[in-house]
Amino acid sequence: MSETHPADNTAPGSAPDWAAWSREAVETMMQRNAEWPRQFGLQDSPAYRWDLDSATLVLEGPLHEVVATVCLVGTTSDSEGSFLWSWANEAIPRQHGEALQAVHDFGRENHLSLLTTPRIQGGRPEATECLCIAGRLQRALGTFIDKRGDVTLYFTILHLQVATGEEQLPN
Repeated sequence: MSETHPADNTAPGSAPDWAAWSREAVETMMQRNAEWPRQFGLQDSPAYRWDLDSATLVLEGPLHEVVATVCLVGTTSDSEGSFLWSWANEAIPRQHGEALQAVHDFGRENHLSLLTTPRIQGGRPEATECLCIAGRLQRALGTFIDKRGDVTLYFTILHLQVATGEEQLPN
């Protein structure tokens, strides 16, 4: 999939096809999500733990742990039926919102309310679209989704590496 700016693919004077660009972002993240677990030997639903303060996700493979640097893009609440961007959620550590600044700026520059509205009505489909758009704009290696009770968390994976002894995080 292309990493170009959507305007690069349009005829002069015509508007970009944002729906197609968004679909392409979802397809790109689906492809990447199929690749990175294979690359790191994590195909069989490994145990994991994440830490919002350190922006890390640790995946426990059969032979080693893999440490990811992540960005919490946002959360959905089943009871509220909405997606909330991390940059608009005071309960989320600031570094996540800062990592989304390029996404927010892109939304403002291109008048895309999906990327600039703090809370969006909807659930997993809307959140997944936002996640994949963020992933495309951040050039993420993939995405990760975790559900905790009423709340689902949507992460982009920005960096992955096999943990060495001193890098392994405590349980």
